[in-house]
Amino acid sequence: MFRVDGDLKLQAVLDGPPQRRRLARQLARQPGWRTLLDLDEGAVAAWLDRQLDVLAASTIVEALAAIPHHPSVLWGLWIPMVQLMERVQRTTPRPRIGLAGVPGTGKTTLGQAMAVLGQAYNFSPIVASVDDYYLPLSIRTTAMAANPFAVDRGPPGSHDLQWLNRSLDDFAAHGQCCIPCFDKGLAGGRGDRSGSKRHRGNVFLLEGWMVGARSFPVGLDDPHPGASAAERAWCARCSNVLTEYAGTWERLHGLVLVVPQQWRHSLRWRLQAEARQRRRGKGALNGAQLERLLRCFWASVPPHRALQPVRTPADGAPPVMMMATLDSRRRVVNTGPPEAVNWPAPVQLSSSSSSSVSSTG
Repeated sequence: MFRVDGDLKLQAVLDGPPQRRRLARQLARQPGWRTLLDLDEGAVAAWLDRQLDVLAASTIVEALAAIPHHPSVLWGLWIPMVQLMERVQRTTPRPRIGLAGVPGTGKTTLGQAMAVLGQAYNFSPIVASVDDYYLPLSIRTTAMAANPFAVDRGPPGSHDLQWLNRSLDDFAAHGQCCIPCFDKGLAGGRGDRSGSKRHRGNVFLLEGWMVGARSFPVGLDDPHPGASAAERAWCARCSNVLTEYAGTWERLHGLVLVVPQQWRHSLRWRLQAEARQRRRGKGALNGAQLERLLRCFWASVPPHRALQPVRTPADGAPPVMMMATLDSRRRVVNTGPPEAVNWPAPVQLSSSSSSSVSSTG
């Protein structure tokens, strides 16, 4: 179990030698985390001092403090990701890293953190989401017409893979690329493309709930025991479409997986996000709609089948370099190489509902 006390915020650790020593002791007790960073137990204190020297600038401290997070996230996820990217950069110019996690795990927040940490560690990340690459509404509606959830964005087949591949290839060749802009507020909340923007950097981070997802043979218990015939048919259809994404994932040098301790945490996190949307006066989904939305996620790309790390990745598939588990409050409770982190227990879903919901991401 990965543990960092909640009072060990960055400023407190920088200001107080006792807090610094306590954090070093807590980190040193994490064998999976130390394996990930190739650290002996006795080397953790010196490693921590080096990181704090890098992070000590007031602009960095203030920018990180403005991003809501528990200290375990900084030390158990964000800093290890920076270290992984630095490691890949030593052998691979302009590395492309994938970040996969179920809805609500904080992938967008991590992208914000990487932009801040890039200033501290002297790298310039391009952070893109697979959501940026949704097909235009008219094309997407046709592509998603067969799903039993009336969801028209999110599942395999709703993305412009040609543009995504071009972005990855242009970045690899030139360190810059054009990324489409997607506005979820257009078309009454269904969302549509709204132009594009050119980005420059030396690391490309592609985040999304299905990044790296693999096709799989659909069995009688897929996407979950007791699934309806319509859900099973949709699952089979999505698994088949995932073969079209293999060439995209092969362009990535590695994957990071972020998963909840229990799959139902994803619903809680999305409810919190929708509540924030509602407070801002924007359209928000209710609880029943969100349950159907997450059911569509599970039926489209069941993570225990499509995302779980495999011992021998298929030829060309990017390796899973790191895995982190979050509790219900989004605190990192386990982190390390995939073989050192437990996969969540199988999900239990209630009977299906065919009611409509407008979007998945």
